[in-house]
Amino acid sequence: HYRAALHEPFAVRGISMTLNATIGIALYPDHGESAGSLLQHAEVAMYLGKQQRSPYALYRPELDRHSLLRLALMSELKGAVEGGQLSLYFQPKLNIRARSLYGVECLVRWIHPVHGFIPPDEFIPLAEQTGNVCALTRWVVRTALAQSRAWQEQGLELKTAVNISALDLADPDFAGFIAAQLAEHGVPPSNLIVEITESAVMADPELAMGQLQQLCELGVQLSIDDYGTGYSSMAQLKRLPVHELKIDKSFVLDLLSNPDDDIIVRSTIELGHNMGLKIVAEGVETDAILERLDQLDCDIAQGYLLSKPLPPAAFASWLENCQWQLPRRNET
Repeated sequence: HYRAALHEPFAVRGISMTLNATIGIALYPDHGESAGSLLQHAEVAMYLGKQQRSPYALYRPELDRHSLLRLALMSELKGAVEGGQLSLYFQPKLNIRARSLYGVECLVRWIHPVHGFIPPDEFIPLAEQTGNVCALTRWVVRTALAQSRAWQEQGLELKTAVNISALDLADPDFAGFIAAQLAEHGVPPSNLIVEITESAVMADPELAMGQLQQLCELGVQLSIDDYGTGYSSMAQLKRLPVHELKIDKSFVLDLLSNPDDDIIVRSTIELGHNMGLKIVAEGVETDAILERLDQLDCDIAQGYLLSKPLPPAAFASWLENCQWQLPRRNET
């Protein structure tokens, strides 16, 4: 009955939406004798159900070893955002044709005081599930724009890319927050690239359209990340006010040995250019792949050939020794 009720459509800002629910089950007294322990174990079961894409799941004690750490991280994530445990790493992007540095993608990392490095593919889903992802995104934006301002003062003109989630798109105040942060840090809107995954956009294209349009009107550059891994088409994407497509690394890593990947990359570049979009290839790890992308007229390269994501001090050192031409600001 609960799941049927949740499946009933409801309106959000005039848009009809539906929800799916996963129910975690813990039984008294087998799985706990207090309300607190029963709720905790039901939550463990709920996340198991989510992983298995099941409508419900029953708690099992053997789940606890991993799940208790997961629950602890969930409760600590908000404190990590507020308490200085996060760091922003930078991965450079290359203008292929000019062989000059184009910009960076900003990637958040969590250095836990007890557990050490927590991989982003572990804690970012936790942030989304607990509702902390919007606070996490805002921390990333503030930190990225502060760094962008510092690069400006050094005379560098680097495009700075940040990632946002579907929950950020659902935040009616998000575009206003971006506008305020750009003004506070004195960063030109065109220097900020907002990346959103293809799947997040296509989850609710109408909602995405409104939010992305507001960002576009600010002058921010918009990028579809991991293109090719979802179920959208160019026909769907052309309705969105985007400036850039990022080809997922799964199509780039074997570009030279897999003819199908070469066809996918080549056709994406051609179609994207016909729509007036810049094309970024992720997963560029060899000179040979970079050369092939140059032949295909790809615009931007990103990957370990240039550098892995680096913490601020290491990236500053990388810039000092960079083999690529650095983009300088026009002082007028």
